[in-house]
Formats: sequence, structure tokens, C-alpha cells
Amino acid sequence: MSAKLRELILLRHAKSEWKQSELADIDRPLSDRGKKNATKMGRWLKKHTLIPDLILVSSAQRAQQTLRRICSEFSTNVVTVDALYLADLPTLLQTLSETPPAERVMIIGHNPGLETLFNFLNHEASQNIHNTENTETVTLFPTCSLAHFILPQTWQTLEKGDGKLLQFIRPKDL
Repeated sequence: MSAKLRELILLRHAKSEWKQSELADIDRPLSDRGKKNATKMGRWLKKHTLIPDLILVSSAQRAQQTLRRICSEFSTNVVTVDALYLADLPTLLQTLSETPPAERVMIIGHNPGLETLFNFLNHEASQNIHNTENTETVTLFPTCSLAHFILPQTWQTLEKGDGKLLQFIRPKDL
């Protein structure tokens, strides 16, 4: 890794509603639990001064609503990126390679892409990864969970294991 570092926060959208089966997947809204968890995560980010300089967010309704809930606690620069909707690893890496320089960037997106990116970046992926606030092993990337990484300054050529996981927070941890 280079001497200068940047931070990346991966946030999976909060829990969505499935009651309206006629809605297209991209249009599904947050459930009541999802709204509550997204607001809690926004408070947690503000309390721990982890406010992103830039948020890249999927165009899906549930990701946009997650964004609004977390940003009710702070303001920042936001860019909606259509390609983040159900993005796979190559798309996520391409998006990161095109991200303007910012010290702390957040992506609000979807699984399985975020979980795949998490495992790709995490240099300790082959070992047990522990939450900094409890001893449970991270095996899933649940809705409204957050992974906070340190990465090299340049994101144009990210390679497997380039990230150092600082913390992994789930709504149930708050």
C-alpha cells in the first residue's frame, strides 16, 4: 500500500418492504425496521465522527431512503450512481476507480455485491474477522450493516487484500 491512505465505508441498504409484490425490485421502499435502523446508523456515524466526504448511492428506492435517513443526522456530498444497483464486483471496482479523491467515501448499495467487495478488499479475509465491539465472527453482510476500511490512496488498481478492515457494525450492535 502507498503511504497515503483513504477510507471506504460500505453500507448495505436498510431492510426493505416486501408487502407490495407488484412493485419492481428497484422500487421497493424501506420497511419500518429499515427506517429505524438507517436512522440509528446515521446517529452512530455522527457520534463517531465518521461522516463521509462523498456518498455514492444506488438509484434503488431502498438505497435512496437509507441515504435520506442516515443523512438526517449530517450533510455531505452525494452522487447517485445507477450502476450501483445490484452491482457485481467488477462494476464496484470500476466505480471506485472513477471516484474523485476524497478522504472518506461511502457506498450505499446491495448484496451480494457489497459482500463480495468486502471479501475482496479485506486483507484478513482468510482469518476470522471480529467486530471491534464484540467477539462475534462476521459471516454475512446484513441489511444496514457497515464496514469501514482503510485503503491505498489510489483506487484505480485495487487488488485483492488491499483493504484493512477497521470495524464492522450491524444494527443489532447499536
